[in-house]
Amino acid sequence: MVPHIFFRRTARLGLAFLLPVAMAWTSCSQTKDTFINRTCHNLSAHYNGYYNAGIKLEEATDKLAETHVDHYDRILSVFQYADATKAKAIYPQLEDAMKRTKTAIERHTIIDKRGNEKPASERWIDDNYLLYGKCQFFKHDYFEAMATFKYVETTYRKEEGRHLGSLWQAKTFLELTQLREAEEKLDYVRNQGDFPKNSKWELEAVTADFYLQTKNYEKASTHLARAAELVKKRDTKIRWLFILAQLHQVKGEFKQAFDLYTRVIKMNPKYEVGFNARLNRARCSDGSSGNNLTVRKELEKMEKDPKNKDFLDQIYFAFAGLSKNEGDETAQVEYLNKSVRASTANVNQKALSYLELGKIAFIKREYRIAQAYYDSTTSNLGNDYPDYTEILNRRNSLTKLVKNLRIIENEDSLQRMANLTPMERQRMVEEVFQQEEAERKKAEEEKQANQIFQPADPKVLNAMNSGTGSSWYFYNPQAVGLGFNEFLRKFGDRKREDNWRRSNKQSNINVEENIEMEKIVDVTAKNDSLAQGGNAKEIRKQEMLKAIPSDKEALDKSTAKIIEAYYTIGLIYREQLNDFAAAADAFEALLKRFPDSKYTLQCYYQLYRLYSGATNNKQQIGPSVENKQRADYFKDIILTKHGDTEYAEIIRNPNYAIEKANRKTELELFYEETYRKYLNGEYQAVIQRKNEADSRFPKSILSPQFELLKALAIGKTQPLSTFEASLLEVIKNNQEDPVKDRAQEILDAIHARGTTTPVVPTAPTVSSEVISTPTEQPVVASSAFKYNPDTIHFVVVIFQNIGGPIDPTRFKTKLSNFNSTNFGSKAIQVQDLLFGPRNKIFVLRSFTNKAEALSYNTMMYDNDDVYGNVSTDNYFQYVISANNLPELIRQMKTEEYEDFYRNFYR
Repeated sequence: MVPHIFFRRTARLGLAFLLPVAMAWTSCSQTKDTFINRTCHNLSAHYNGYYNAGIKLEEATDKLAETHVDHYDRILSVFQYADATKAKAIYPQLEDAMKRTKTAIERHTIIDKRGNEKPASERWIDDNYLLYGKCQFFKHDYFEAMATFKYVETTYRKEEGRHLGSLWQAKTFLELTQLREAEEKLDYVRNQGDFPKNSKWELEAVTADFYLQTKNYEKASTHLARAAELVKKRDTKIRWLFILAQLHQVKGEFKQAFDLYTRVIKMNPKYEVGFNARLNRARCSDGSSGNNLTVRKELEKMEKDPKNKDFLDQIYFAFAGLSKNEGDETAQVEYLNKSVRASTANVNQKALSYLELGKIAFIKREYRIAQAYYDSTTSNLGNDYPDYTEILNRRNSLTKLVKNLRIIENEDSLQRMANLTPMERQRMVEEVFQQEEAERKKAEEEKQANQIFQPADPKVLNAMNSGTGSSWYFYNPQAVGLGFNEFLRKFGDRKREDNWRRSNKQSNINVEENIEMEKIVDVTAKNDSLAQGGNAKEIRKQEMLKAIPSDKEALDKSTAKIIEAYYTIGLIYREQLNDFAAAADAFEALLKRFPDSKYTLQCYYQLYRLYSGATNNKQQIGPSVENKQRADYFKDIILTKHGDTEYAEIIRNPNYAIEKANRKTELELFYEETYRKYLNGEYQAVIQRKNEADSRFPKSILSPQFELLKALAIGKTQPLSTFEASLLEVIKNNQEDPVKDRAQEILDAIHARGTTTPVVPTAPTVSSEVISTPTEQPVVASSAFKYNPDTIHFVVVIFQNIGGPIDPTRFKTKLSNFNSTNFGSKAIQVQDLLFGPRNKIFVLRSFTNKAEALSYNTMMYDNDDVYGNVSTDNYFQYVISANNLPELIRQMKTEEYEDFYRNFYR
């Protein structure tokens, strides 16, 4: 009985003690700042809110990290956030955590009698707010998260949590790509002396992430190394050591990268990480140490492992890197081609192998081969690849270079054929046609046998890279056989694209590649359906013969194409490929073949700059006595024979270009305002401003336009005879400027009309069709279009709707791809309408002003990804303001807007 009585008494005493505590606990007031109240609220906010919600958040972030896709062909991201779509999978856990923290905040925040929070009396409310903001962050509700983190930073001034609020603001800025704000916030956090030591690893990691995004790999390496040493979580440490190795690899610090990859491997990481660490380590081997043999044996073992069957392309790519470091280019190229052949699902790896082959050809200045490889790279590479834009730009430059090289070859061969007799032409076309057919059949047989072209073969390389003018490419069976057909075999499995990239296109010759053979391209396209017909071959032969220039006018056009191509080639070499020696050769060749072309003076100046080393890039034409003599030679020609030109002034005055740019900006603004006054009918002001322009900008580039504008204003205000006299004065004073032709057109129109409808001298009227525009900054007398550079603008494209070279459906798809690749954040909308009975107009909207629209327009115009091989003659592309678009669509014609456009948008 005693024990029983004892426990009953003990229970009563315990109950008597716990009951008041429980009553006090359950009745904790948020307005009472007592020890018991604070303890009650802090315990509940800690365990019921922060602790339990933290477990849910950790579960969510671990799950999110598992869904994150790592691309090992580029530097990994520091954090594994996954995208917004995948983040939806963890919404339930995040919502649960947010509910717990919200409840803790609402029930356990201590406030004064006026309802104001008392942060100094709380210990866990700031942590709950911070965790709530993290949940918002992982839901990709960045702006809401930013507000929460800002509240923590500004409200809890005596808590360490305020620094974490600042740090997570920096993380949010990085996700919003607001790099300047992120940098400022990180600088602020790093200057806080009481930043919590147990969170230093996170500060270093976020700082490393910032420097990664700004591509400052040196500083990123420093901070990531600190973060990797401080972090305790094993998988995170492995990840950051791997990224650190990647950074050293990118910087060319291969020994450090090799050692770090080795460290990662020894930490027994997940299979994917270890596999890629071994591959990357192979590419970092220095080629001279004993490690090479070990690495090679390791790769050979991986190659034989059945579970790596789907990764052979990556293994061969690693072999290629090892061979490169050993100085064995032949083996490197062989492994790269094996990687291409082994790539079945991993198109990005195939792209990277093509890219390495392209770089090899580019360094060797084998630009035709390099163009093919770079083109294959962009066709397979994802547009999210970090260097995609640079790769695309090089592809475009090489494509335009090869295009113009072929123009020269084609036109030279056509002109040589023009000197043959009709019988000789027929015989040559027949021979070429037969050879072409034989090559096509051979190519089809080899393609069916899946014999992939091996660019490592020196004979094939030389054959593809030959023909710089000795024979017409289209009629050169060797070039056709070893160029186009091998090209088709090599890229037969590429993803389908419009134009020549189609893997299953069975044409007798890859005519799309031969861009300047427009007539042949056209007839081939028209007669694809006749390929099985008996007359198809004969039709093609006749079209080949028609492409040969047969009279002086056709020969002159052919020669003009050659001149234009030579000059364009020189500019591409100099400005885009930085091959100054090749640029000099192109300009020298143009001068030698056509000493009196329209580009003669420009060639003199370009050669002077090249030989004197006056370039903005690395000098490739080394300093020598001979080069100095060549530079002086062209300098003397410019100064003595063309001393009154701007080129001579630039040579005499090194600051001329800067001074001119400043003057030109002021001049253009003055002209635009003058023209605006003309459109508004302020004709006397136009005449006065012309006189002012003569004083302020004597002999400027726009002086002829001012003179014509004044003449047009006179035509609106003074007798017809005075108008005619002013037009004659324009013609007299501007014999070398296009405004002379415009003034003459107006005079001719006045005279032609005067023969049927006499004009009353005191009230001259000149129709809007007569008053047109100067060439440089043309003038449109019609007030249908109003110039307003600061309003909303669109970009429009107009082309033939049916039967033209542009297919509207495909064009819309290409536009969509172009916009998503280059302007994904702008959400550009595309709308297409009929423009008259035969044409289609595409409207791309919208841009905030003229400058933004012009920037987009410049990038899109003649872009190969949008227009392919379509000539600019086959479409109109304009920038147009919102107020002018309805008028353009109403008129359904482009002539009048073309004049207006040349004035203010070119």
